[in-house]
Amino acid sequence: MGQFFFDVPETAQDFISRSLWKDAYICGIEGVPWQSRNEFDGSRLTITRGIESSGKLFLTCPVEGVGYCTLNTCSLRPLEEAHLLLLELARGSCYRARIQSDAWERAGLTLTSTFLELMAEGTQRFLDAAQRRGDPGVASEYAIEAISILEQANAELGDSYAIQSVSFRKQRENQLGTLLAAAVVPPSPTEPDHEEAFCAAFNSAAVRLSWADIETDSGRFDYDAAEQSIRWCASKGLRVIGGPLLDFRERLMPHWLYLLEDDFESLLQSVCNFAERTVLKLRGSVQLWNCASGLNTPGPLKLDDEQIMRLAVGILQTVRRNDPNTPAIMMFDQPFGEYLAKHRDAISPLHFADAIARSGLGMAGFGLDVRVNYASGATLPRSAIDFGQMIDRWGTLGLPLLVQLSIPGDRGADEKAIYPLEPLPETSSELDASSDQLRIASPLIRTLLAKHIVHGIVWDGWSDALPHVLSHSGLIDAENEPRPLLDYLTRVRRDFLA
Repeated sequence: MGQFFFDVPETAQDFISRSLWKDAYICGIEGVPWQSRNEFDGSRLTITRGIESSGKLFLTCPVEGVGYCTLNTCSLRPLEEAHLLLLELARGSCYRARIQSDAWERAGLTLTSTFLELMAEGTQRFLDAAQRRGDPGVASEYAIEAISILEQANAELGDSYAIQSVSFRKQRENQLGTLLAAAVVPPSPTEPDHEEAFCAAFNSAAVRLSWADIETDSGRFDYDAAEQSIRWCASKGLRVIGGPLLDFRERLMPHWLYLLEDDFESLLQSVCNFAERTVLKLRGSVQLWNCASGLNTPGPLKLDDEQIMRLAVGILQTVRRNDPNTPAIMMFDQPFGEYLAKHRDAISPLHFADAIARSGLGMAGFGLDVRVNYASGATLPRSAIDFGQMIDRWGTLGLPLLVQLSIPGDRGADEKAIYPLEPLPETSSELDASSDQLRIASPLIRTLLAKHIVHGIVWDGWSDALPHVLSHSGLIDAENEPRPLLDYLTRVRRDFLA
């Protein structure tokens, strides 16, 4: 058994206590988190896992000037002697900034003066911390300063890469062919006073085809709301992404389905029957099928790996058989795989996707569902650099990607959310939640536009004033007022997209 010990002196205890230390994990060179048990007694963080090998610690912390950010150490060995946590996190931030900037500069990226100044200052702070290792309290104070400066440098570097890459694409393509969509819940895609804003910001719409709403009782189907939404999209000239047909998260499945949990063959039959009926009903009016979401993460149905794979293959086969001319994708939750640190039997998202890609079912691409800044069931907050590297890893599978993003623009209870999640608490560096939604989302969107492999971007939530899936994710708030991110997306559509 491998144990990693990290000392946290008194001067840094508040910094770590406000972190998401319960969600910290270790991963090796392959980038897959290992299941671990985390303990923090106020002065020492202990990570225990079942193998004894080196790895990197990933820990989400509130960083001054950045907000919540997932930091990581360089590769460490599990020793009886404790590592000084803040020093190792600062070392990791310094390493990422220097190595990534060197690689991109050699590839032709122009480094900004802001980045160079921040990197120089942050490196000096890290060296100050390393030289004072004998006094853990002082070293940790310097390390916290170094982390803040270096993560601001990494943010500047990631933004420089995205802006220059998008500019390079624009020189070769007059308009990018990327789909830009908002996810809507039938029956009302938008209210009349915001119809023009929707069409100005998006060239597509993702119409959620909720099994729970369409087949409220077993064998009774009602497609009126879904058809109404799709007709509205067609009348506005929007391309339609249909789905997910099946969303295997809690509250997003029919209540009667749990009766079939112990009868997998009946469950599979019901799933494929719904997929077939829906495709036959709506084919010709949908330009892309999003077949399923949430299969790779642990959900309300207790299924083993073989059953999950049979469900995925059965859904894809059904969609392809009944509508062979429309592209079909499968969506994967939490594409970094953070949930693997808490569930021994969970499936790695990348390995699951690779297995489906090799099945020969003619899948057109993968969808990645990235929910950020929620306290549970979400992707841990990442820098644009880390986010882009994740996209590149998925790109090695050789299929186009559609990325679905959601970030809360408010806090507190959300009565109209179908799948409510609690947003992360605010940090001292944040403005109001609505402005923070824009601050977090904009570099991620720019990074996606810079990637040729990304063929579509979906914002999961149009209006909080209407029924929606995730808490506070809308571009229109609960008072029916637009949030700043809507104006940003409108400018992106105008300046870059067809």
